[in-house]
Amino acid sequence: MNYMVRSELKLKRIITFILLIPIFAYNFFATSWTGSYIMLEENWEKHIIFTPKNASEPKQIYEIDKFLYAFKYQPIITIVCIISFLILISIIVIWIIKKYNNNDKSIVN
Repeated sequence: MNYMVRSELKLKRIITFILLIPIFAYNFFATSWTGSYIMLEENWEKHIIFTPKNASEPKQIYEIDKFLYAFKYQPIITIVCIISFLILISIIVIWIIKKYNNNDKSIVN
């Protein structure tokens, strides 16, 4: 019985991982696309936070400022991008931890 529950949980994680990859990819693309519009604004200097104030060209804008600009204009897509990324990373970390723990048990026995 315990094996069945474990395998169902593993299958759910795999399905979640597979479904989240295109969700993250789409939202990352949409966030990047929206964030790139900061370079087209005439007053892009007033939108930058982390980019040094002595930046003279829009191509010198840091990615974090583009991301924050995208968050300002499309917060839902940006939040979904962050959440899907965090869930994907969490699933990967859980897999690595479980793999590492399983290897430790096999070495001891």
